[in-house]
Amino acid sequence: MTKLLFRLSVALAAIVGASTAAVSADYTPPPPPPQMMWSGFYFGGNIGYAFSGEDDVSVTSDVEGTVNDIDSLELHGIFGGGQVGYDVQWDTVVVGAVADIEAADINDDFKKSFVISGNDDQLKASGEIDLWGTIRGRLGFAFDSVLIYGTGGAAWANVDYDIRADNFSTGGSGHIDSSETRWGYAVGGGLEWAVDESWSVGAEYLYVNLGDYTIDGDADDGLGNPETIETDVEPDFNSVKAFVNFRFW
Repeated sequence: MTKLLFRLSVALAAIVGASTAAVSADYTPPPPPPQMMWSGFYFGGNIGYAFSGEDDVSVTSDVEGTVNDIDSLELHGIFGGGQVGYDVQWDTVVVGAVADIEAADINDDFKKSFVISGNDDQLKASGEIDLWGTIRGRLGFAFDSVLIYGTGGAAWANVDYDIRADNFSTGGSGHIDSSETRWGYAVGGGLEWAVDESWSVGAEYLYVNLGDYTIDGDADDGLGNPETIETDVEPDFNSVKAFVNFRFW
């Protein structure tokens, strides 16, 4: 009887062991949940709006003196263009660089009357940016398919100014005409969402400042005497844009 029970126990153990081995051989554990990797090159397009620039305009004449804060050029308007960049991801941290170029219709103008040295004067001023871009770094945190980031770096723009001064008391006039490429800085942040393995969409805010500098021009005081007028300018603006990127993961 004892031998019979022993043989049955051995047989049962062998059957259980074989069954467990068979189940283990057929079992494949489920893959871990996918994590979106943001490393790689990308390029894309964007469209946006610039607003709330505040460039205070003063005018200085070597004959009549200085009038401060006559008015402000509040640069605003639409823009659109493209971007190219590269990101590297470590765990949830994403570091990258991006460069963009934008065709733009960002401008403002004003006409203001004032009195300087007892003379009735009028100033017409306009500012315009028709092309601008940035070269920036990006630092963000990835939450699977969502990337939140801050950004900052260099900015450049083609900046045009046209300023005309008229002295109605003497008949004098002056003109400042400036067109040049200016460099400055851009800072901001954004949100990007990976739609699938190749495409992502997002939105970004930037503040762009192109520096403080002086422009000047020739004038006539209306009495036959040459005159020089100048003004300090500081073109800047805020911007928001929506973008789409194609990524090489």
